[in-house]
Amino acid sequence: MKKILVTRRLLKDCEDKAQKTFDAKLNSNDELYSQSKLIELSEGCDAVLTSLTDKMDEDTINKLPETVKVISNFAVGFGNIDLEAAKKRGIAVTNTPEVLSDATAEIGILLILGACRRAAEGIEA
Repeated sequence: MKKILVTRRLLKDCEDKAQKTFDAKLNSNDELYSQSKLIELSEGCDAVLTSLTDKMDEDTINKLPETVKVISNFAVGFGNIDLEAAKKRGIAVTNTPEVLSDATAEIGILLILGACRRAAEGIEA
């Protein structure tokens, strides 16, 4: 069974699925790991599931154990991950593109409808 480090709290259903699918190390306190703690906890892991709050710069990536083959970012972007450093180490980087596209479009329509119907005036009255 593949071993993963999950650096931040996830929804309970997601954490349950991670534990069923992988040998998962979960962050039950939802603490922001320091570089040294992240590296220590990733020992023996095949993958690290990060969020945008986890800085995966060149220094951090170069200190990851050789067993780490994937960094998966729980976010649309990957600005927190040094892609070039990961590529040099042969570490695949993934993210969740397009996950927010529908929600963003829906909020845009909601704002347009609110402006057209003068919703703010009704709320303030």
